[in-house]
Amino acid sequence: MEPAVKRDERILIIDDQSLTQSYLRYALEQLGYHNLSYADKAQTALNLCKQNSYDLIVCAYNLAQGKDGYQLFEELKHSGLQKLSCGLLFISADTDPQLVHSVLELQPDEFMAKPFVIRDLQQRIERLLKRKQLLRPVYDQLDLQQYDKALLLINRQLMQPELHKLFPLLLKLKGDILLQSRDYPSAESFFTAMLQVQPFSWARTGRVRCMLHRAAEQEAFAELERLLARSDTRLFALDCLAELEFAQQRYQQAQLHILAAAELAPRNLLRQQKLLQLSRLNHDYEIQYRAARDMVKFARYSMYEQPELYLNLARASIEFALSIDDDEHQSRLNRQATLSLNTVQRQYQSQALDPQQQVIQARLLYLQDHKQKARQLLEDLQSDTDISSLEAALDKAKALHEVGLLEASKQLFNRISQYCRQQQPEPVLAAYIAQEQQERAAMAQGPRELNNNAVHLYLHGNWQEAFNAFVLAFQVMPKNAGIALNLWQTLLTAPRPLCPADQQQSLLHKCQQLIENTQLKGEQQQRYLQLKQKYLSQLA
Repeated sequence: MEPAVKRDERILIIDDQSLTQSYLRYALEQLGYHNLSYADKAQTALNLCKQNSYDLIVCAYNLAQGKDGYQLFEELKHSGLQKLSCGLLFISADTDPQLVHSVLELQPDEFMAKPFVIRDLQQRIERLLKRKQLLRPVYDQLDLQQYDKALLLINRQLMQPELHKLFPLLLKLKGDILLQSRDYPSAESFFTAMLQVQPFSWARTGRVRCMLHRAAEQEAFAELERLLARSDTRLFALDCLAELEFAQQRYQQAQLHILAAAELAPRNLLRQQKLLQLSRLNHDYEIQYRAARDMVKFARYSMYEQPELYLNLARASIEFALSIDDDEHQSRLNRQATLSLNTVQRQYQSQALDPQQQVIQARLLYLQDHKQKARQLLEDLQSDTDISSLEAALDKAKALHEVGLLEASKQLFNRISQYCRQQQPEPVLAAYIAQEQQERAAMAQGPRELNNNAVHLYLHGNWQEAFNAFVLAFQVMPKNAGIALNLWQTLLTAPRPLCPADQQQSLLHKCQQLIENTQLKGEQQQRYLQLKQKYLSQLA
């Protein structure tokens, strides 16, 4: 290959593999690029970006120490260190679909899978740099949030026939600006006009955003169902459907949508947070635990890593453990909660347990059947005058309730409600807090005692009270097969109807469905089979 004409664009290469760096250096120098900088660690790259302005950043995913390439790209994008006029080419030897979806969601200018050849690299880089150069005036105005000036420049460029290859990108930028400016009527008219020319994906998603803004939910639902079938718009559709289902109080369906989105692109921490909130609202403690665990996993070394993530994982571990009967699984979750607390103390140099950690420690003691020790630890805590963290306050209210300090729990829940009215937290969290307050008010004991008390009532022939207690326990722990079996047995063996016939059939079906799909303990399985055989005619 003949040496190319020397180019003066500044390029930063971020890769920790010396062979890849050497290959990229050779390839770029052959293409005429000599103004090159190199970094083998994310922090080195961040420092270089703070000190210099680049025309192109080539960012590899596989960085061995500290942040990986995804986390670095995320920080460059959100910190403003990468101007819009700077191209970003993301390269990765890992082409796992979850990573690819996660990276593409951050919208790099180009994505290349290793290995690649120089000709492909040349085409991508030259196309990218040319596009950035032609659009630099627009990008400069967008960086300054001068949307009116950016729109004026875009409209001028759309009048230049020689730029026809850039028209799709210019039109997309125009739609983005109209949305960012919150000019939704103009935006919807623009997207509708674009769709009459060509079915651009960005125009379809943009029009849905406008529909949602004017509360045209049925129109949005219909369009989102179509977008759901397309790979390039599926993530967007799932996120929007989750929001719509939540608004209509269909919480289970909302969780299914956000769970599907999180499985497609698991590294989006905001999505994982929404999944955690929705799973709590649905009493799905396993999914809550998984979301909290994934948030810790994907935030490690990133700009989002903070002690609250580890505290929330400890809380999720405890709540999952409280909802199951499996002693071995409970023990693993217990260890996970303890490990998370130890990480906070070690990593964030906490010499003594702060109140949040003491509350978690009390809940761990309660989980380990040391209720009196847990109660004493909570009683020794000073009463908070102000709420600085909703999650911490909510956790303390739960802990107080579990150890039997019901009045203190009630008072704290009231303060939390008052705080929510003033601060208006995120809607899913607000709904969960209201639900938790209502359910705790209906329980005279903690969740562990709820089922045991119901069993005691059942054995003493207090059928209605036992039924009410089992229903509440099943509502709070809907995936606990032991509770489902107890409720199922109560409905079948009671000498008189305990609820309307349609409610009874629904409960029997839900309980049996869970039991059939769960591995019961030996005594439970034997009891279930005996009851099933005896009352088979009722179940037919």
